[in-house]
Amino acid sequence: HESKEQLQSLFRIAPTGIGVVRDRVFLEVNTRVCEMTGYTAEELVGRNARLVYPTQEDFDYVGREKYRQIREGGTGVVETRWQRKDGDILDILMASTPLDAADLAKGAIFTALDITERKRTEALLRESEARYRELVENANSIILRRDNEGRISFFNEYAQHFFGYTAEE
Repeated sequence: HESKEQLQSLFRIAPTGIGVVRDRVFLEVNTRVCEMTGYTAEELVGRNARLVYPTQEDFDYVGREKYRQIREGGTGVVETRWQRKDGDILDILMASTPLDAADLAKGAIFTALDITERKRTEALLRESEARYRELVENANSIILRRDNEGRISFFNEYAQHFFGYTAEE
């Protein structure tokens, strides 16, 4: 009884979304899942998880990949997308494990972490790096970098033409 109360407390206070599904139907969700999706627990419990996926393809991928991983290794972890009730799309890192490893039909517990900001930051960084690379490569001036021993570790195409060396040389 005490162990169950502790688990329920953890379920309520966790900053990560936690839920229980059986046959991909929500049986239980914590407050964080509700905050992430914009749905109340009453709107989610008893409903198919397809409700929170923006496309059938997203829903099918998670079912196929996560349960393949569970069969092979006991847990499944996937990156996916959820669609909030208001239509916004979230990037989600989802991990699941069966309630009973011997009987997957009993359901699974999942965690869902909102990684939307991380994904946006990664995309902005990639764009910034691409713009910087293009600027350096197309500059009409010599750009080079030396390592700690004074060896040239990078130079742009203009420097190759100016000095008459290829990148390999």
